[in-house]
Amino acid sequence: MLTIFLRGMILYSFLVLAMRAMGKRQLGQFQPYEFVMVMLISNLIAGPMSDVATPLLFGLLPLAALYVTHALIKVLSVKSDRFRAVVSGRPSLIISKGILQQDELKRLALSLSDVMEGLRMVGILDPAEAGTAVLEANGIITAFPRSSARPPKNSEMSLDAGYEGMPMALVMDGRVQTRNLESAMLTREWLNREIAAQNQTLNNIFLMVLDTQGRLTIQDRSGNIHQYQAVPAGEVKW
Repeated sequence: MLTIFLRGMILYSFLVLAMRAMGKRQLGQFQPYEFVMVMLISNLIAGPMSDVATPLLFGLLPLAALYVTHALIKVLSVKSDRFRAVVSGRPSLIISKGILQQDELKRLALSLSDVMEGLRMVGILDPAEAGTAVLEANGIITAFPRSSARPPKNSEMSLDAGYEGMPMALVMDGRVQTRNLESAMLTREWLNREIAAQNQTLNNIFLMVLDTQGRLTIQDRSGNIHQYQAVPAGEVKW
């Protein structure tokens, strides 16, 4: 029993490392060749993990072969557009100028229900509001509203909203995010002062986030939210 347990740990660890090496996109959006690889992995791992009589290398070596093959396909996909089209397919325009492309939908065997579901996933409830929609090679629908249906941009209203980047989570579930604090070029002493100024303790803070406009938002474990200007907007360092 202990042998099966240890073999499972080894195979699982090797599989996690292989998936991490294949890139973050593996965890979400699969290309066709990636989906096939995942299906093969599940079959390759099952035997050596449960059958002690099967040598462990019978599971590890095929995994290594899949990783090498995957790396080769990725390199060739970057080098050759034609090869990438063969293994991954091409994006297809399914809505153009607000008009559903019926011939393309038939070719792709894509129903109107599938299209409407994809539009809802990007926040478009009414298909009449969609100006352009593309079925990407990974099967996800990317859609954009008509120019008359989208919100106006700041530039169109001659407004300057200033720099807007990714907010920094400084405290999460009572734990200081040291790397984010350093990226924001702030000190632990500054953080302690801000916490004390709001009559809070570190353990009582569920989430503390500083945005690129210098606004600090604190949510405590009771669900109370405190937001105020902690850093002048012009002094934001990231």
